[in-house]
Amino acid sequence: MKKAIEISRKIASIICGIILFTACDDFLDELPSKSTRLPVSTIEQLDAILAKYTDFCEEPNKAALCGHDDYGFPVALYDAQPMFFPGPTQILQSYLWDYENLANGSDVFWGGDGYNKSGEYSKIFRANMVLSCLNDVEGSNEDKARLKAEAHFIRAYSHWNLVNTYSLPYTDATKTEPGIPLKRSTSFEESAGRGTLEDTYKFIESDLQEALKCKTTLIQDGKCKHWRANTAGINGFMARYYLNRNDYTNALKHANDALTEYSTLVDYNTEMGEEDSMGIGINFPTTFEWDANIYTKRIEWKETLYMKFLYSTNVSTLFFPSEDLQDLYDTEHDLRYKYHFTEGVMDMYLCDYPYPVYTFFSMNHIPSGPTTAEMYLIKAESQARLGDYTQAIETVNTLRAKRMVPGKWVKLQANNQTEAIRQILEERRREMPFSQRWFDLRRLNNNEDPNDDIADVTRTFYRISSTAIYDKEEPIIYTLKKNSRKYAFPIRENEIELSNGAMQQNIY
Repeated sequence: MKKAIEISRKIASIICGIILFTACDDFLDELPSKSTRLPVSTIEQLDAILAKYTDFCEEPNKAALCGHDDYGFPVALYDAQPMFFPGPTQILQSYLWDYENLANGSDVFWGGDGYNKSGEYSKIFRANMVLSCLNDVEGSNEDKARLKAEAHFIRAYSHWNLVNTYSLPYTDATKTEPGIPLKRSTSFEESAGRGTLEDTYKFIESDLQEALKCKTTLIQDGKCKHWRANTAGINGFMARYYLNRNDYTNALKHANDALTEYSTLVDYNTEMGEEDSMGIGINFPTTFEWDANIYTKRIEWKETLYMKFLYSTNVSTLFFPSEDLQDLYDTEHDLRYKYHFTEGVMDMYLCDYPYPVYTFFSMNHIPSGPTTAEMYLIKAESQARLGDYTQAIETVNTLRAKRMVPGKWVKLQANNQTEAIRQILEERRREMPFSQRWFDLRRLNNNEDPNDDIADVTRTFYRISSTAIYDKEEPIIYTLKKNSRKYAFPIRENEIELSNGAMQQNIY
């Protein structure tokens, strides 16, 4: 306990720094608009709006953080240190699918706020501002075309994030279910009605077709400029989009297009290590920066096609891996487990229950944008689902060779299509825990293959109410069933009220 107290004192200022994380630049904190003293008059202003990557790269999505089976918070961990959940917080409500109470809170992911501009509708507003002003400023046709394609890409990406969080999975049976409000302009008079899922996806596809007109490559002047829209990043996102639509032909095409342009992988045997980056006796991966203000290592990560991070908005909201997720790893030979499953973090919180925490770039940032690793996984899965399971296993083994200690355990083998798909999906989960699992559960339970269904996700935790955790009672079982309507997170009630009846809440 004495050691834990000493560690806690050492890192007090570090934690404060993380909690007080703010954007690196403040020159655009007030957006140019016709209603401010900063009217848009130059194409440089429009370019600067999209260049401020701190407004676009973070995704504080609670569904992606803890709504799935990659996240696990054992009762024993809570009993050892209740400070992680001093009450029924939004994270706990999300984790236990307590949507009635969750709907009454705030939601930074939906629209952001005056302090945090990482909300998806905030990103859409910026994209729409660029689109609405392009014809009114002087500039070259080349620059205008570049910004137009980038704005359409940002708008498509954000609408996709939103519809896959707050609406049901898109199928023939659900296409008339509510989608999300579609924002085509900066007008506050635009309808807040949700339309249908079919309408939403048609709008996203239309934007993606405009984004494909982008001519900006990922590599510029010898460097990866992945914080701006680029051809590899757009193809990478489209591969993800079509995989989630179960369109494996197009998913394979765009994954190949992205890899043809850029296919670099990090070799964990020679390019990854660990270090005591906080100076407190805990080894973090060498990608880790304790100060969330610092983007250096995030920008240097050379597998990135388009820079995005799943972001937990509080330093106490850590990425706790479920035991089910941990069991998927070959802990002796898989270097992803060695470097990203960090032991000792519980000492920082005066907790004597040992439990690993998944870390990557910081205590609360892990990659969520398209990467070369994801492209290999999409390529492999698409090949397997299209019947070429032998080549699919070779594709996924290309990635494993960069992640595993060399040896006979590196190369997966499969005797049939079903076995190949199972192994590729397990590898996908090992490679991209948390960030894509929510989306994967939705698609796997609604595709043409019953062999990959995730029947139920269960939790064991105490009963909670809107104000209390009943930790003197016996824990109970919480269940997210395979085709539950709870695969659509609730829209916050304040958004419903502000719409004056135009927006309807999800039905559970």
